[in-house]
Amino acid sequence: MDLHYSTISSHSQWQTLKEVWLGGVYPDSFFSHLSNKTQDIFGHINELTRKDFAHLKQTLESLNVRVVEPEYTKVDDYLDKQERLQKPPVSPCDFALTLADTLYIIPQYQSGVDPYQHAIDAYRQNKQKVVIIDRDKDPMAWVEFPGIVKAGRDIIIDYDATVMERVQNNKKIASKLSRDYRVHLSTTGDHQDGIFFPFKPGHIISSNYQNKYTQSFPNWDIYFLKKEVKQWHGNIGAKWWLSNVDYAVYNDQVLEVSEKWLGNPIETVFDVNNLAVDENTIIVSSLSDNTAKYLENLGVDAHVSDFKTKYYWDAGIHCCTSDIHRLGECIDYWPDRGPEGIYRINEWT
Repeated sequence: MDLHYSTISSHSQWQTLKEVWLGGVYPDSFFSHLSNKTQDIFGHINELTRKDFAHLKQTLESLNVRVVEPEYTKVDDYLDKQERLQKPPVSPCDFALTLADTLYIIPQYQSGVDPYQHAIDAYRQNKQKVVIIDRDKDPMAWVEFPGIVKAGRDIIIDYDATVMERVQNNKKIASKLSRDYRVHLSTTGDHQDGIFFPFKPGHIISSNYQNKYTQSFPNWDIYFLKKEVKQWHGNIGAKWWLSNVDYAVYNDQVLEVSEKWLGNPIETVFDVNNLAVDENTIIVSSLSDNTAKYLENLGVDAHVSDFKTKYYWDAGIHCCTSDIHRLGECIDYWPDRGPEGIYRINEWT
């Protein structure tokens, strides 16, 4: 794939998508030093994930989206100081953010390697802006990228207000961005892509974790998911779940390798963790009849791309992608809202 003509640009989460980073798992050879039982369970997880990523890639390419996948070096490059595997790049949304014409990247591996280095090099050769964030010095390192929502001239930044360093550094970033944007700060401490999905101007699909949008998205129509949308399938207190896998038999092996990789999927509503390809096309991992009817009435085409391991990786379709290039300019969707600056979202707690 020739990436030398790629463009870095993204102003919203619904303008026409042209290029995206897709997540990936490690080669099975990276697990060859482990016991047979441990290799079996991770071989199963990897196989399921690869198949679903392959289907997602096929879906994206059928919609004329260029897909960039990770490339790996030797296994030692992905080990931490205790010589344990660090998490594979399943969720580019966590560490890669395109804001306007700049791609920000939070380094993930202690060795300094980046599975998307081939793309980064090509972008730079094409004089595109890529910023590798210094984890020790740059305030951007304290920003949770999935807590950012891009809506043209308006940007939402959500952060955990219980951590003072996070508060201070997110405010520094907000102050910098407020020269060009209306920056709306909220302190739920949540990944917003697991709570609501703004998929076209004027319309949001929301979980029931959040029920007020009059201040954050004034005059937009909010469709709340119905109660029949099932979330967590696993045991209470468990950190992962996979269909047809005996949790009791494999939990020790899973935690041995990947305890630091695991999130808290019991809280995530994957039916809002979707990707908009354009204002009338979205990709979802599941779709209830009621939601399908709602989208159909809006003229929105929903493509279902299953992600069977979402309750292991604690990741949905939006998590597993990062938009690099979307067509269109920076639009002011609320021209009467006020000047650039910092605003506070008080309706979210």
